[in-house]
Amino acid sequence: MRLRRACIVLLGLCALASQAAYAETVWVLEVREEIGRGMVSYLRSGIAAADEAGAAAVVVDFLTPGGRLDAASAARDAIMASPVPTIAYVNGEALSAGALLALACEKIYFAPGGVMGAATPVYPGIQGIEEAPEKVVSAVRALFRSTAEARGRRPDVAEAMVDPAKTVEELVGSGELLTLTAGEAAQWGYSDGEAASLETLLELAGLAGASVERYTVRWTDRALEILTSPWMAGLLIMVGMLGLITELVTPGLGVPGILGTAALGMFLWAHFLVGVAGWESLLFFLAGVVAIMLELLVFTGSDFGLSGILGLVLIGLGFYQAMVGPLTRPDEAFWAVAAVALSLVVSLVATVLLITRLPRSRLRLGGIILSGKVSGRAYDTEPQAQVGQLWIGKIGVAMTDLRPVGVALIDKQRVDVVCEEGYLPKGTNVVVVRDEGYRKVVRRSDAAERAMEVPG
Repeated sequence: MRLRRACIVLLGLCALASQAAYAETVWVLEVREEIGRGMVSYLRSGIAAADEAGAAAVVVDFLTPGGRLDAASAARDAIMASPVPTIAYVNGEALSAGALLALACEKIYFAPGGVMGAATPVYPGIQGIEEAPEKVVSAVRALFRSTAEARGRRPDVAEAMVDPAKTVEELVGSGELLTLTAGEAAQWGYSDGEAASLETLLELAGLAGASVERYTVRWTDRALEILTSPWMAGLLIMVGMLGLITELVTPGLGVPGILGTAALGMFLWAHFLVGVAGWESLLFFLAGVVAIMLELLVFTGSDFGLSGILGLVLIGLGFYQAMVGPLTRPDEAFWAVAAVALSLVVSLVATVLLITRLPRSRLRLGGIILSGKVSGRAYDTEPQAQVGQLWIGKIGVAMTDLRPVGVALIDKQRVDVVCEEGYLPKGTNVVVVRDEGYRKVVRRSDAAERAMEVPG
């Protein structure tokens, strides 16, 4: 009998310990100040972390005047797709883009004096703040309507937050933009209760006693806000393009290729994380890279032709698609175009200078090699033009791939050369056709290949 009682007590203690170990936890994410692209990353990572930790719910604490519509649209999708129940806490104000995010949550609770709404899209213009065109207003209105419908709330009320022409009888008339107070929200089905504190909210939501885990903004979220700004993105594009093109036209794998790959990888990583870039951006970019490689390696290295121009256009479209979404403000779209165009122009000019001047300076960035060799002497009296003639007609072999710049072994000397064909593989026999001092122009030497054939 005593043994039986001891077993019952032991089982009870195990049950209590198990219940304590698996006590409910609520994760709190704070939306403060303006909503930018870094907020998208913050909300996504916070929801994912809450799901991984087995959280009972995610509370999104709002005190924001709004922010970017493209960022709000991506953040709204993250909240709608959350595998963890979501609760909005309008802890002051959730206006404009903030109203959309609050509306995306499954439940909404208001703090005393909280307000939500006033979501007409506006842009900074020449004469101050201007209303967005009807096309944009219509798109945002539809976004609010579909979000309200998905959460079982009256869609006409959500539309009235966006469009002042929308009327809701006994709530808002024509020409007035709707901003709901805590009382109005409760009356019209946009509030599940009023809570003066987070503890009260948890009690109303049936989560009394749950532990609270606050998820703070990370340094990566702040970095994404900077990396996705138009001019920082333009700088990354310029560094990336210069690095990759330099690597293509110089022998070896060196610093330019590593820097270029890192810059473009950082650009794509940042814009994918904030939900602006899609797979179409990557496809445009890859197609452009292939077109430029064909131009440099197959068609010609001396004339930038149709394939090269098409490649630049495709790469530009890829970068633009990655920087601009359907709800991006017109002024930001303009600066994105300007940043991409300027970056590509600078890259193109630098590439032309690199191809035409690199052999003359004997600077190879693929290995950072500066030659100090001087072929002549101070007392040489023979004209340079006559010395240069000595190289013409000499036959050698390519020591590296010529793309079109590379190194050839001519007269037992390693010489920087440029091939006329645009590309020749390593080991190809070449002949010097023009000499301009340090710049030796070569082409494939068929005569040398015939001379090396073994007679049958």
